Amino acid sequence: MSEEISGKIKTTQAYRNAFGLLNDQQRKAVETIEGPVLVVAGPGTGKTQILTLRIGNILTRTDTHPSSILCLTYTDAGAIAMRSRLLQFIGPEAYKVQVHTFHSFCNQLIQDNQELFSQYSELHHISDLEKAQLLNQLIDSFPYEHPLRRLKGNLYFEARRLENLFSLMKRESWTPEYM
Repeated sequence: MSEEISGKIKTTQAYRNAFGLLNDQQRKAVETIEGPVLVVAGPGTGKTQILTLRIGNILTRTDTHPSSILCLTYTDAGAIAMRSRLLQFIGPEAYKVQVHTFHSFCNQLIQDNQELFSQYSELHHISDLEKAQLLNQLIDSFPYEHPLRRLKGNLYFEARRLENLFSLMKRESWTPEYM
């Protein structure tokens, strides 16, 4: 377990073991307290490990409160992995670190500041079922000769491709003029 001493967090033995396995570049990323650090690596190479070790280092060496740290990931799996590692490295104080997906963080901002978003009060997040229904309705509205409309087999086979296309359009901010 970890313990808090005079405003600083004490790390666990798991943290110290993981820290001891770092190479020079990883150690530099973990030991950097001020300013941003860019960790570029492929899947499964230890990015989450480096970032959680850095959080542990910051909490150990400064008077930063865990709730002052924000971790953003793209996926729920990334957020779960981050929280799990934080628990291993700093114990229950990990629950005070803000770990979110980008979507959940933005949703929390909206919920916490509803007065600023009151003009959008009629908007709500679409459920997976509603999304599937909407994509199916879109495919149903295509003319028979449309390349994404299938007349036999899985009629909604292209729904996933459409969903991916719409995500790409949002990510890259496609405009009507661009299309």
